[in-house]
Amino acid sequence: MERNPVLFAWASSPRRHAAALGLAVGLGGPLALFVLLCLRDLIAVLTRSSPGALPFLRIALPLPGHHGDEAPILFQGWSLAPTELPLIALTSLAAAALLLAILGAAVAYLCFSVQARATARLRARATEAILASPPGAREDLRALPGLVGQALARMGSLAAVGIVVPGLTLAAILLALVMAELAAPRLVPVIALLLAAVGLARALLASRTAARRGLRRSDIAATEAGLRDLIRRMPAVRAHGAAAFERRRLGLRARAARTALVRAEARLAYARAPALALVVILPALLVATALWQGEAATEADNVLPGALVAAAGAFALAATLVAVSLRLWNQYRAVAPLFRAIAQTLDALNPRAPGDRARSAAPFPEAGALVAKGVGAYDPGSGERLTGVDLALPMPAHVAIVGTRGSGSRALAALLAGQIEPTAGAVTYGGTDLRAFDSAERARRIALAGSEAILIEGTLRQNLLYGARSGDREASGLAERIAILKLTGLDAFVYERGLEASIDPDDDPATAEAVVAARWAVREALAHEGMARLVEPFDPARYNHQADIGENILFGEAVGPAFSQARLAAHPYLRAVLEAEDLTRTLVDVGLQVARSTVEIFSDLPDDHPLFETFSLFPAAERGYFEDLVARQPEARGFRRGPAGHRDRERLIGLALRYSETRHRFGLIDAALEERLVAARHSFAAMLPPRYREKVEFYDPSRLTAAASLEENLLFGRITQGEAGAEGRVRSLVRRVLAEQGLEPTVYRLGLAARIEAGVAVAGQGQRAVLGEGAIGPRERVAIEFVRCLVRRPDILVVGLSLDDRKPDEITARIERLRALRAGAALIVCLPDEDTLDRQAPFDAVLRVERNTVVTAEPQETATVTA
Repeated sequence: MERNPVLFAWASSPRRHAAALGLAVGLGGPLALFVLLCLRDLIAVLTRSSPGALPFLRIALPLPGHHGDEAPILFQGWSLAPTELPLIALTSLAAAALLLAILGAAVAYLCFSVQARATARLRARATEAILASPPGAREDLRALPGLVGQALARMGSLAAVGIVVPGLTLAAILLALVMAELAAPRLVPVIALLLAAVGLARALLASRTAARRGLRRSDIAATEAGLRDLIRRMPAVRAHGAAAFERRRLGLRARAARTALVRAEARLAYARAPALALVVILPALLVATALWQGEAATEADNVLPGALVAAAGAFALAATLVAVSLRLWNQYRAVAPLFRAIAQTLDALNPRAPGDRARSAAPFPEAGALVAKGVGAYDPGSGERLTGVDLALPMPAHVAIVGTRGSGSRALAALLAGQIEPTAGAVTYGGTDLRAFDSAERARRIALAGSEAILIEGTLRQNLLYGARSGDREASGLAERIAILKLTGLDAFVYERGLEASIDPDDDPATAEAVVAARWAVREALAHEGMARLVEPFDPARYNHQADIGENILFGEAVGPAFSQARLAAHPYLRAVLEAEDLTRTLVDVGLQVARSTVEIFSDLPDDHPLFETFSLFPAAERGYFEDLVARQPEARGFRRGPAGHRDRERLIGLALRYSETRHRFGLIDAALEERLVAARHSFAAMLPPRYREKVEFYDPSRLTAAASLEENLLFGRITQGEAGAEGRVRSLVRRVLAEQGLEPTVYRLGLAARIEAGVAVAGQGQRAVLGEGAIGPRERVAIEFVRCLVRRPDILVVGLSLDDRKPDEITARIERLRALRAGAALIVCLPDEDTLDRQAPFDAVLRVERNTVVTAEPQETATVTA
């Protein structure tokens, strides 16, 4: 990879770069010359009183030692009347301006398309290097994303105009010298000297400005860090009265930073001084040189006003481009070290010997022997290593690897699958080194289930089919996927996710109708088996004792955050309903009693106690607030006025809305209050403003509630909490009804459609089908990795997963089902110990691994299993 960012951008799209440079210099230069000549002749005609014809676009090149009349004529131009020349000059200027605008747009498009290609090429280089990197390149890989990110952030317009602007600058300097020569030869050295002065002044100003900017950034970061540290120290400051010490400490830091900034500002002011002086000196020096005449000078040697203005305009253009080039140079200096570091990292990830040519991937054989000769290897994933491995395994066969954790068995599985490269010797399949195969084809034909799955953002189905080709995806239908889920033990997890998912009746009306029909089937099954008492249905006219107060008033599912549990107590419409139903004081009193009872019950328990986390109506972080509120508020009267009292009442109403008599049993809800709450439910629904109607989906026995989960739609109520084992019995009955109704595949389909997102710890209201990575445990990740391998239907399946934490009977059953599924296909599986091997039917071969090497590699003595 090119270590120069400008050359890297050029190599990304040389034709477009060359086209942009050619248009900018080849067409832009002549157009600029044309504009300056038009401006010169326009000013000439406006400042002359001669009635005779005047030349338009005449180019005469005066030489040193010649008078103006003796200057050789390069282009004769046209002789125009004084009345015609201004009109033609202005028309020409307007046309040139339009052409320059079109040309600028075309050059800008080419330049920034080059920038897009350069950034895409850099990302592609980094992506390919990561994908092709060996397993042992972790340290180099960790630094690469940060380097690429910094390079992309600092490149700016360097990749776009890093070649075009320097080219334009050289062309503008040449144009300025040419216009000075056309005006008067004595102006050429003055223009050259002034351009050099402008460049030096701009360079000095840019370096001092960058230093000042860096100091300011450091000062801001140090101030933020110091204030955060002061906030962290405040308990110690209050306890030890150290406010004066902290004030002095921060003051000394601020004084040091201020001194450094003052010095930087002074250096910047010294750098500005030459620039300010040049603003005065440049015009004066240019005009003085133009007016100066020698002893032998004649009137023809005078510099005409138009020529002087044209020369000054060319100088201004050149000076501007010099400043832009200097800014690009500063960007180059910032980006060049990053590109060198990226190039070094990429070279380390892709080492090639001199003259090494890319080899074409060898065809993968249909069958053959898996052979290792004198192999040594290190697995950075498990930390295991192997030495002196010699074995030959005819494939297809069922092979067992027996070894304890750390013996090298997991490294052997990864080695046979081609996922780690040998540091000595070679592993071949069908006589071909595994390293000679295309890595993607090798992974498809020899699959390794060797660790927990690394999840990607997307649906659970996308995670399970990660790496599978389109043919494998189409071949594995829903029925086969369900069978694989049951084999790997992931079926319960996916089924539960399906019950938590929601259904949109507009997108899937048939499923919505089937769920409503299954709802009545569940109700009939509960009644038939005498379990109707275990589910309290949602009845618009009755208070549901299994739901809390807020759920009873809402009597539906919140759509979006407006009426979510966290915001319900503060919602102005709900507060208006509570005031209209005279429930505000009642709920404040309920909330106060809940707070008092909770504080008394859990007074001796720490914040992290499981009972407090399970049964408390407020989190541990708010425990101190409610303890203080209970201490200063013995009853629900006489609240503080102003925002503090309003906040207290709102928090207590929030506690009351989360209170359930069946769950918390504080004896705060009687039949009369239940009737008042049901009345508030009706008022809430009847008076709901139109702008809030889409924020709540009310329960309706005759239709599906799209915002509710599948399980809630099937039960259309809440499971009774007063009877032990009620939840398990009800869910078992629901699963049986779903199977009878033919809806079990639908549940799995909804479960597979559940989304996995990084950083989502708990799914919020209306997001039941969204899973955070933390919601998927190690066992589920192991199963996902296993499913990924099975759906690809590999020629050889290598299972290097750790089974140590599972029960012996579970391990035996899983391996038996796996071997039945892989009948006729190759299977290599790691077993935790000899006891597990003894409980299995004989394998074709057993590899025993001890102390980082294979101690025995022979067929099992009892018999040979027909694969």
